[in-house]
Amino acid sequence: MRNYTFRRLTEADLPLMRRWLQTAHVKIWWPDAEQQVALMQQDMNNQEINMWVVSLIDRPFAYLHDHDARSFGMPQYADLPPATRVLSTFVGDENFTGQGHAAGYVDAHVRDLRLKYPMIAVAPNTTDTHAIGVYTKAGFMKRRLAPTRDGRLVQVMTHL
Repeated sequence: MRNYTFRRLTEADLPLMRRWLQTAHVKIWWPDAEQQVALMQQDMNNQEINMWVVSLIDRPFAYLHDHDARSFGMPQYADLPPATRVLSTFVGDENFTGQGHAAGYVDAHVRDLRLKYPMIAVAPNTTDTHAIGVYTKAGFMKRRLAPTRDGRLVQVMTHL
């Protein structure tokens, strides 16, 4: 297991987030970099969401956030038990893609979350087979298909 570190996202990280969000491999699933950065900035003081910069050997390479499944009225999580934690992530630095890092740091973060929360959930787009594979490697199991507020279909997966 690699030594991934997680530190809170700060204002100083926003230019890095913007750069990562503008890369082709991230834009596919996280469109509109300016809107995403604005949401990150808006949520920095929101106690209901934890936003993290993921690093390996002091080199930041990914973004991850987690929040309570009920915090933002997301219908795809409505049937999950109370205190379920939801996470979402992307690898921003292309030099870290295709090497198993995503499954590694997701697994490490889930291990930390499981000390406090009974269930962890994710909901990648049904066409994002790469993310579904990453979450499967990190111990998530497919639960059901569900629509989001905007009508997209996602694969709800849980880690029990």
